[in-house]
Amino acid sequence: MNNALRAEVRKMLTVRTTYYLMGFSLFLVLLLAGFITGYRVTHAQLLDPTYLSQQVLQAVDAVGFFAALVGVLLFANEYRHNTIIYTLTLSRSRSQVLAAKIIVASLFAMLTVLLLGIISPLVTLLGAHLHGYHFAPQTLHYGDLLWRTLFYAWGYAMFGLIIIALIRNQIAAIVTLLIAPGTLEGILSLLLKNNTRYLPFTALKNVPAVHPMFTGKPGFSALVVTTYIVVAWIIAWLLFLRRDAN
Repeated sequence: MNNALRAEVRKMLTVRTTYYLMGFSLFLVLLLAGFITGYRVTHAQLLDPTYLSQQVLQAVDAVGFFAALVGVLLFANEYRHNTIIYTLTLSRSRSQVLAAKIIVASLFAMLTVLLLGIISPLVTLLGAHLHGYHFAPQTLHYGDLLWRTLFYAWGYAMFGLIIIALIRNQIAAIVTLLIAPGTLEGILSLLLKNNTRYLPFTALKNVPAVHPMFTGKPGFSALVVTTYIVVAWIIAWLLFLRRDAN
């Protein structure tokens, strides 16, 4: 298992796309938090005691996709270049290969989103300070922010890996990850109406939402997401054990 984990970490850190995506995520947070919500903060927002907490959650929502995409590419590149054959041949267990990918992608997404979530309010403070503004005393519920941040990052990474494990095509997986949260679930929400809270990506986005919309709020949405992930991984794992590598 240790060899499988080291191999997945090496694959992730030797692909330039990993650094491009993380660089873009950092730039996005600096732009949104430093200029839009920091330097251009309004007087009403300066008086909001939860404003910096909101910046954490908004940053998490903004970069979750890019952190998850790194994990998707970790898996998808092997199907694209047909190197998955060598990975499976060198491993004693397909389950270990899949578990290693899940662990590495999860840790990378959670650490990345956590780091950017910490940077966001700091940059917001800096932007406001450069404009000569000062915030009212802020309330930060660290435990609540932490679990919502980590869960969102983990959930997005899991959905991305599940999609590529089922589809096994890089372009199709990325397109699905792009359109499923907005376009597909937007159409389904017109049909489901009040049951929209049971859609996977809608429930996931409700976890870090500044103003959660659904019954039970983030905790309920996290339970819905976890159910989807567990069931989908069982299916993906069984298929991964039985299907040909290519």
